[in-house]
Amino acid sequence: MDCVGQILDFYNRNIAGEDVNPVDMNKVWLSKLLIKLMTSFNENRTDKLNLRNCLILLVNLFSNSYGPDHYCRSGKNVIDLPPDEKSCLKDILKKEFLN
Repeated sequence: MDCVGQILDFYNRNIAGEDVNPVDMNKVWLSKLLIKLMTSFNENRTDKLNLRNCLILLVNLFSNSYGPDHYCRSGKNVIDLPPDEKSCLKDILKKEFLN
């Protein structure tokens, strides 16, 4: 089962030229693909790496997260930090990168 190809084909076919929210796309198709993927994995027709890659792709394309990760656009901007917090942040980053 080439789930990456199926996912990309479905996504590109439904997004092409339209202003569509991926979260609102065909949830039945998504559910069926997940069932097919997990069945294939249980029957040892899909390896762990392929399963992991397909799930990561599904989450990235069809979740309602618009940032690259959960922490995108959360917290304070470095410019807005008071001097003592900025100094503390620099110390933490130095320790992290020097280790």
